[in-house]
Amino acid sequence: MTNARFLFLHSGEFDPTVIDSQVVDSIVALAEFGVRFDMLVLMHGSPWIRKRAYNRRRQREIEERIHARVRVFPSPAKGRPAGDWLAARIIETAVAAGRAKRTVLHARGDSVGYYASRVAARRPDVRYVYDARGDVEAEFRYYAPRDGVPQDVMVRRLAAIQRHRAGAVEGASHVLCVSSVLRDRLLGLHPGDATRFSVIPCVADANKFHADERERAETRRELGLDDRFVVIFPGRFRAWHYARETLAVVAGLMRHFADVHFLVLTPDVEEARSLAREALPEGRYDVQSAPHREVPRYLRAADLGLLFREPHPLNEVACPTKFAEYMMSGLPVLISSGIGDCSPFVGGNAAGVVMERPDPEAAIAAVTRLRAEPADARRARIAALSERFSRQRAAREMAEIYLRLAGN
Repeated sequence: MTNARFLFLHSGEFDPTVIDSQVVDSIVALAEFGVRFDMLVLMHGSPWIRKRAYNRRRQREIEERIHARVRVFPSPAKGRPAGDWLAARIIETAVAAGRAKRTVLHARGDSVGYYASRVAARRPDVRYVYDARGDVEAEFRYYAPRDGVPQDVMVRRLAAIQRHRAGAVEGASHVLCVSSVLRDRLLGLHPGDATRFSVIPCVADANKFHADERERAETRRELGLDDRFVVIFPGRFRAWHYARETLAVVAGLMRHFADVHFLVLTPDVEEARSLAREALPEGRYDVQSAPHREVPRYLRAADLGLLFREPHPLNEVACPTKFAEYMMSGLPVLISSGIGDCSPFVGGNAAGVVMERPDPEAAIAAVTRLRAEPADARRARIAALSERFSRQRAAREMAEIYLRLAGN
């Protein structure tokens, strides 16, 4: 038997953005500090069957990147007792097959954290870290009415969400939270030892996201944006993602500043173009998709990032990955108030402007103030502040936790 094994648990599909930027990059970074993860993916039966060729290709790609084994298992819908039992048994079987004296699980999300808690309760050789990504209950309460979820289903789903969260928190050897707001909310719901909790925000790879004035100039020339003030938004861009409010701010900036150009990088190209045509003058915006590896150079070419979120408990605990990417690239941001620890960071470090609501007139005043500071000096200053959002720093902190739990 080996001394210890590390196993990363993920429930979901091989979404290229989430998996590559948040999971695989994290596993690669942890390996540099001596923590080498295999990966176990629980995937709902429908995409497991429909996308088998795609899943096999992605599985091979990820294995090549992390230099470890990736195993994918079909799983039933979350929240039902039989499904919970089966998911826990799959994980326990994988643990037993590893033949290690101790196994440390990284459980990404509430449901996987709950499954890990059931395994740890049965096996004294298992420890797990619960990686809390947000407030799942608040998210469900937000989207369920929009999705037309019947009341009886809503009650049943909420009970399962609360059961999963409680099990994940209470059985964990350590809990990672993306914001101090989320940490405090979880401790309020499940009082216990606060030293088990660490706040590690969503991060970006310092090797990819950083200020680079030479590449900035080259990219701006390539895109024909030399003389423009480029406002950028990378991410989902649908009507219900606060897109109309974001476009109203951009339209106001365009009316006031003749050099403003809006660049959207999104998988929702057609919907984003349709919304932009309604709100913005032709020739002053560009909407396109971009692989994640291309995003850093676009951010370096930009002058201002946008991060508006609707006031809601699900956003109060959030730490969007794009925020880390903005900061690491030296890009100031117009951000809504009440977004986790991000809004206070912006306000406390003059890394942009915190807005109570996406008001075009307030945005014009904010951008006027931002532009008063020399742009190259501002980018360098913000990038220098952003070390706390570095994946390398987060990996170092996380590795210390895993190695301690492994007994090393």
